[in-house]
Amino acid sequence: MTRSPYATSADVRCIEGRVGTGKTQQIIDQVIDLLHQEVSPRDIILFAATPAAARALEERLAKAADASECPRVSTLPLFALELLASPEAVRRTGRRGRVLMRFEENLLMEDMKTSGVAPRRLGDMLKFLYRSMTDLEPLCGDWFYDEQEARVFKMLCDQLAFREAYLACELPRAAWDYLGQHSDAREEAAYDHVFVDDYQMASYASQCLAGAIARTSLTVAHDPLARVHGSEDYPAFEGAARLLEANPAAEAEKLALSRLSCVVTDAVNRFAEDEAIGDTSPVASASSEQGICEAVAYARPEDELQGIVALVAYQQSRGVAAADIAVAAANRLWAANAARALAAEGIPVSALSRVSISGDTRDADTCRAARALTLLRLAADGRDPLALRSWCGFGDYLANSALMTAVVAGEASLSLEDGVSFAAPAPSALLKQGAERADAALAEGRQLLGALDGLSGSALMEAALEAVGASEGAEVAALKAIAAQASPSASAAELCHAVEHAVLAPQFAGQGVRVGLPEDFAGLTASAVVMAGLVNGLTLPRRYFDPAQVERDKRPALLAAEMAKTYACAGKAASALLLTYFSEAPLATAESLKLKIHRVRLREGERLCEVRPSETIRAITGVSYHD
Repeated sequence: MTRSPYATSADVRCIEGRVGTGKTQQIIDQVIDLLHQEVSPRDIILFAATPAAARALEERLAKAADASECPRVSTLPLFALELLASPEAVRRTGRRGRVLMRFEENLLMEDMKTSGVAPRRLGDMLKFLYRSMTDLEPLCGDWFYDEQEARVFKMLCDQLAFREAYLACELPRAAWDYLGQHSDAREEAAYDHVFVDDYQMASYASQCLAGAIARTSLTVAHDPLARVHGSEDYPAFEGAARLLEANPAAEAEKLALSRLSCVVTDAVNRFAEDEAIGDTSPVASASSEQGICEAVAYARPEDELQGIVALVAYQQSRGVAAADIAVAAANRLWAANAARALAAEGIPVSALSRVSISGDTRDADTCRAARALTLLRLAADGRDPLALRSWCGFGDYLANSALMTAVVAGEASLSLEDGVSFAAPAPSALLKQGAERADAALAEGRQLLGALDGLSGSALMEAALEAVGASEGAEVAALKAIAAQASPSASAAELCHAVEHAVLAPQFAGQGVRVGLPEDFAGLTASAVVMAGLVNGLTLPRRYFDPAQVERDKRPALLAAEMAKTYACAGKAASALLLTYFSEAPLATAESLKLKIHRVRLREGERLCEVRPSETIRAITGVSYHD
């Protein structure tokens, strides 16, 4: 019988409990006990579901430990990236410890299109391949459906190897493979005691990686109902059951009491009992606080935004600190609107720092921030294949993919100093044209790099942005802010690393009201939580209600996913849970927000759309959609 990847020689303990039952506190208590037993903090590591959750866990642990040194807290993907970035791993794998930015992923997709597979089919195939990698499918290819899948997978591996970089989703898998192939690296990466919070939100590869680095004990905490995505695209929600099955001597503990206020506990129970989730085992509250849970209706979208401000201000008037209040919005647009409304009233806001470097690489004017970052990569290493590939693709309507595919195949070579050269004397006309464009781009790159000589820190970033004509926009502002926080002597390589870290590890900065999406609050707690924009169309998306877009038999899975977010986020409220929505919107507004319109009325010459509260809070409002 093949040994399960979940099997480990370490002692396994599994803590199960509903949201709010104190699973994270149990982990902290166990770590404190180990420290009291004089276990070195360097022999302990803790993993959380997201970088923001990791920071919150680190702060709670530091406060509880009251020690000069605390164990390390991270996420499994970031741990995998650090492992793969070690000099020995880079030497052995031939790939640098870095993750493709959004624009670099877009260029990868353009290169993959040269496979000849139809774009939609290619997109679906790549999603399947990504999922297969995270599920630790063997790379020998026995599981491929046909020759086309095998060919696309080989092409993907070749393209990533050429770029000397990783996709974010493959990090834990790559780390797992690396440790499996090198026993010395596995021993060096191991910790005596490993703790994983929100275990169900980690991917299959991450869960197995956690067991692989545990020498003495592995402790995991999970909530089987909180099927929410954290920092990984393919969470293995059934991971805890697999872990227990693979380790028969494992100890399992189930927490039965909620630490949330009585009313909030009741609300969370009602969400869990909704038919979309279907759990019929309510938990009781161990808190003496009554608390509040209210569904607050407003007339129009702008009224709801002002209502959010009033609710937050009221909580502050009761003595709740701004940092202890969370606003979870239906989508990013509504989160941005809520943040602006709060800031306009002088309420400090801490929004999740989402940094993404994207833009349409086929149009050089729309991807100036991406060009500036690539210029910094070239300044750090003029032979960097990832930077060379990106620089030669900017502004080309086909991203120069034909030439780059030839370079990856070894039919041509690329150099910042020497340009393009071919192994064969007579390349095709298409490749000749691509080589001309690449040579022109590389000549421009050499010229622009001269403006960066001798600079460092913010001055270097400013020069790179100016060199490519990037002067405004959110991405430019983000790059400037990252450079401002770096050392004044930071090199181009260090600035690139700082940008990569900001992209991979978004955080709630400052002590203001935290504003984000429901899933952003995984692993966090707050005294009061305002869940906003809870109308059909924002939560759930409008396509859910259209049988032409989503078949009726596929609706339950979509609803269950949204209900899990609502349930998990509601359980972050220790004492006050406030659910807000609006009941009508002008037709133009309703269409721009893509709301599910129930009825259109004409009132005083204005077309108003009636909308309903979200299906995800029907357990509280009693209002349910029927088609």
